[in-house]
Amino acid sequence: MVSERHAIINAAEKQSEGYARALGEHAGSAFAEADRALQDIASEIDQRGGVERVDQRTLFHLIRRQGGDTPQIGAIFIVNRKGVMAVNSLEFPSRQINVADRDYFLSGKDNPNAGLFFSRPLVSRLSNCWRFTMTRPLVAADGSFSGLVAAAFEIDYFHRFYTSTSLGPRGKVLLIRTDGAPLVNEPFAENAYTTDFQQSALFRRYLPHAPAGTFRGSQSPLDTTPRIISYYRISRFPVVAVVSLHQGDFLDSWRQKAVFQATILAGLSLTILLLMHLLMNYLDRLQGTQNSLREEQEQVRLKAAQIDAANDAILLTDSEGHLLHVNTTLCHMTGFTQDELLRKNLRDLQTPEFMTCTDVHTATTLERGEAIFESAYLAKGGEVLPVEIHARAMTDDGKDLILSIVRDISERKRNELREHTRLRILEEMATGAGLADLLLHIVGFVEQECRGALCSILLLDEDEQHLRRGVAPSLPDFYNQAVDGQRPGQWLLSSGADGRRYRRMIVDDLAAHPSWRDFIPAREAGLRACWAEPVFSSEDELLGTVAMYYREPRAPDQFEIQMIETAAHLASIAIGRFKIEERRNHLEVQLHHVQKIEAIGQLAGGIAHDFNNLLTPILVYAEMMQNKLAKDDPQRSKTQGIISAACKARDLTQQLLSFGRKQMLTIQPVDLNGIVRMFQDILRRTIRESVSIDIRLAPGKVVILADRGQIEQVLLNLAVNAQDAITGNGTIIVETGHVVLDNEYARLHPGMRPGPYALLAFSDNGCGMDDETLVHIFEPFFTTKQVGHGTGLGLATVYGIIKQHEGYITVRSGSGEGTTFCLYLPLGHHETAIKELEPVAPTVAPGTPRGGSIMVVEDNDMVREMAVELLESSGYRVLVADHPAAARELARQNRSAIDLLVTDVVMPEMNGRDLYGYLHESLPKLRVLYISGYANELFVHDGLLEEGIDFLQKPFTAERFLERVRQALE
Repeated sequence: MVSERHAIINAAEKQSEGYARALGEHAGSAFAEADRALQDIASEIDQRGGVERVDQRTLFHLIRRQGGDTPQIGAIFIVNRKGVMAVNSLEFPSRQINVADRDYFLSGKDNPNAGLFFSRPLVSRLSNCWRFTMTRPLVAADGSFSGLVAAAFEIDYFHRFYTSTSLGPRGKVLLIRTDGAPLVNEPFAENAYTTDFQQSALFRRYLPHAPAGTFRGSQSPLDTTPRIISYYRISRFPVVAVVSLHQGDFLDSWRQKAVFQATILAGLSLTILLLMHLLMNYLDRLQGTQNSLREEQEQVRLKAAQIDAANDAILLTDSEGHLLHVNTTLCHMTGFTQDELLRKNLRDLQTPEFMTCTDVHTATTLERGEAIFESAYLAKGGEVLPVEIHARAMTDDGKDLILSIVRDISERKRNELREHTRLRILEEMATGAGLADLLLHIVGFVEQECRGALCSILLLDEDEQHLRRGVAPSLPDFYNQAVDGQRPGQWLLSSGADGRRYRRMIVDDLAAHPSWRDFIPAREAGLRACWAEPVFSSEDELLGTVAMYYREPRAPDQFEIQMIETAAHLASIAIGRFKIEERRNHLEVQLHHVQKIEAIGQLAGGIAHDFNNLLTPILVYAEMMQNKLAKDDPQRSKTQGIISAACKARDLTQQLLSFGRKQMLTIQPVDLNGIVRMFQDILRRTIRESVSIDIRLAPGKVVILADRGQIEQVLLNLAVNAQDAITGNGTIIVETGHVVLDNEYARLHPGMRPGPYALLAFSDNGCGMDDETLVHIFEPFFTTKQVGHGTGLGLATVYGIIKQHEGYITVRSGSGEGTTFCLYLPLGHHETAIKELEPVAPTVAPGTPRGGSIMVVEDNDMVREMAVELLESSGYRVLVADHPAAARELARQNRSAIDLLVTDVVMPEMNGRDLYGYLHESLPKLRVLYISGYANELFVHDGLLEEGIDFLQKPFTAERFLERVRQALE
C-alpha cells in the first residue's frame, strides 16, 4: 500500500509538472502573439506621426486588424497621455473611459521606456469582467510619454485550459508575475487576486534556485491543505505558470482501497495474508504500469486536442518540405483532407510567386532557429489564401524538422487593400478630381469589397425633393432612367416630426416589400435586395443616397453595413467639397460684381464732381443774364432754356452722385409704411392706368433711419422700371415687413451684415430679365430700352442710395417670370420719435447790397470768376486766390479785413479744411463756406455732414449761393 501511495504521488508529481510546463508554453505563446500585435500597432502609429495625428476611425481599424482574430485578447485599446481610453476594438465610436488610476497607466507614464508591462487583474470598465492587461507605452518624437497601447486578456481564456486537463475537483492553475502579483487563478476566486505570493515558499525557496520544478507543501497564501505544486517560469516574460494538485484528489481512492483490503486481511489466515501480500505486490506493479500508460496516453491526447483546437494551422515538415503532421485547422483552411495533405510537399500548397522562396525560408529557419514570414497557399477550390508563418526548427533522432504555425491573414490583407483604396479616394478629393470621377471610384470601391453587389449613388436635386442619377455603372441604363427623379422616401425611411429626417433602409426581398414589389424596372433588372444609406453633409443636410443591390434576397452582414456607411461618408466628403467649390465660385462672381460696381461708383463720383464745376458757372451766368433782361425780352426764353438744361444736367449728376454714394443725406427716424402711403398717389399719377399697384404694408410702423426724399426717389425709380417691363396690363406689388438675416445668409451675400432689417419688396409680373442682364442692371448707363428711352441711371441710383443707407439690395428675375427687388434697410428704434420734414427757410432775392469782405479760393477758373462777379455785383468786397499759397499771402496782407472764406474743398497743395485751419490761427473771427462738386470724406461720414460745417454743393443757383453767404456772415 505504501509503494502504491508513493507511485500515485510520483505520478501526480509528473502529471503536475507536465501540466505546469504545458500551461507555461501555452501562456508564453499567447503572450508573444499579443506582444507582437502591440508592437505592430505601436510601430504603425509611430510611422503615422504619433497617436495624436491619427484619427479615431483609423486607430479603430488598425487595432481591429491586429487583434480581431486573437481569441485570448478580449480587447485592444489605446489610452492617450491624459489617461483616457480613446479607442477600443469592441465598439466605434468608442466610449471615452478614464483609466488614469490603473497601475498599467501609471507605470507607462512614469517609465515610458520600460517596455512591456503586465497589470494586476481587475474588473474592466469596458466589459465589466475580470481581465489583466499587457501594455506598451507610446513614446513621442521627443521621448515623452504620449499614451499606451494595451491588450486586455480575458481570464476566462485560461479556464479552457483548466477544463481540458485532469487536475481534480480541487486542483488549481495560476499565472503569477515574478513580483508575486497573481494574473490568473482557476477556478476563479476573487480573493486570490488581492493575494501577494512574494512571501510564499515558491518565491522564497524554490523559484530563486530553479526556473521550473515540483515540490510538496501544506501551506500557501490561498489555503493550508497538502498540495503538489509544480511551477514553470516563462522565459520571455516575467510570469510563472503554477499547477497545484490537491493531495486528497489523487489519494482518496487509495485510502478507500487500503481500508477495504485491511478489513479483508484481518479475517484471513497468515497464509492468505502472505498470498495477499504477494498479490498486492503484483498489483502494485501492474497499477503503476497502467497509471504510467494512462498518463502517457492522456498527455498525448491532451496535446493532440490542443493542437487540433488551435485557431491557427499547425504543421510539421522535414527539411525537404514533406508534410509529416497537420492539424484539422489546416484541413479547414485548404479544403484538403488530412490524408491528402500528408501525401503532399509544402511546395504543392504554395502559389507560384512564393514557391521559389520556400528553400530560402527553410534555410533561414534551420540557421536561425526560427523565422516569421508571409506566403500564400492554394486551396483545393483554387482560392489563394494569404498566410503568415511562424516557423521553428526542431530535431528528432538527429533529423531536422520544422514546426510551423500558419495564420490566415486574408482579412488583414483585405483591410489593407480597403484602406489603400480609401486613401486613394481621399487623395483624389484633395487634388481636385471631378465629382463624377470621385463617385465612380467610391462605387467601384464598394463593388470590389462586396462581391455580387451593384452600387449606385443618387444625388438630391436643388429642389431637395427628388433624387437624380449620380453614378451607377453596373446597373442597366433603363433602370437608372426609371429611378431618376424619384423622391427620397423610395430608398430611405423618414423619421422626425416633419418627415424630412432620413435613416437607413434595408429591403432584403424587393418582391415582398410594399414599396418595391410593383416597381417593374427593378424586377426587369433582376434586382432582389436593396440597402440604402443616406448621405448627410457636415451640417446634417441630406445630399443623396448610396444604394447596394443584389440579385438574390439577402440581409447585410456587419461588414457590408460598415462598407455602405464608409461609402456614404466618402460620398459626403466628395459632394460637400464639390458644393463648397461651387459656392466659392458663386461668391467670387458676386464679389467681383460688387467690386466692379464700387469701381464704377468711384468713377461716376469723380465725373460728377468735374461736371458740377462746369455746370455751376453755366447755371449762375444764365440766371444773371436772365435777371438783366426785361420780362418781355425775347432772349429770356433762351436763357430759361439754358437754365432748364443746366438743371436737368444737375439732376443727372445728382443721380451719378447717388450711385457713387457721394451725396449728403438727411438721416432721421421715419416710418417706411408712412412714406409708401404718402407717396402712393404720386406713384399712381406716374404709372399708366393699365398697371395696377398693390400695396401690402406690415402691421404697425416700420421705423427706419433714412433720408425720406431718397427713399421716395427709390420708390419712383423702381415703379418706372417695373412699368417699362410690363407690356399691356400688369401689376406692381409693394410690400414692407420686418426680417432677421442670419449669419449664413449674410455669408452668401458679400457686403451684408446679419441682424434685423426692414424689408421693402418691389415686384412686377413683367417680361423679367435673363442672367446676363441681371449681372449689369446696377451699372450706370446700362439699359435694355431703345435709344432715347432712358438714361440707364434709374437702378444705379437705387443701388447707390440703398448702399449709402448701409442697406442691401437683391434681385430675383427670369425671362418671362417678372422681377422682384428686395431692399433691406437698417431699422430705427421704435421709441425714437419719428421726425417730419422741416420747411425750407425763405431765401433773399439776389442783388440786395450787403457789407463784408470775402476771400474766394477756387482752383477752377470759371467757377472762381463767376463767384467773384456775383459777389461784387451784390456789394461785397472780394479777395481772389486761385490756390492755397496765394490765399495765405493775401491773408497776411489783409489780416484784419477778411470776414468770410469761400473755398473749394479739393485743391492742390492743401485742401479747403486745412486752409481754413491755417487762416483761423491768425484770424480767429474768420468764418468759412465750403463749396464742392460732391460731399467729400473730409466733412461727410456715412452720408451725414459733420455738425457745425457750412457746406454748399455744386452746382448751385445764384440765389442759393448769395443766401448761404448771407447766412454765413450772420
